Amino acid sequence: MGWKLSLLLAGLASGILLLAGWMQARRGIGRLSFLPWDYVMIAAAIVLIGLLGHMAILWRDGWPV
Repeated sequence: MGWKLSLLLAGLASGILLLAGWMQARRGIGRLSFLPWDYVMIAAAIVLIGLLGHMAILWRDGWPV
């Protein structure tokens, strides 16, 4: 997995993390409140940390973009 896919997935995980945080704050309002947004937030944060670590390894090894 290269830089482009890692950056794309990191952006997607960041967006999901922000969406889950916003929806967690609105818990109990609307039909989307049935989803466990706190678990979605934890999963997105773990994926984001893993991707940042992967990009750090790519940067250290000098992989081209």
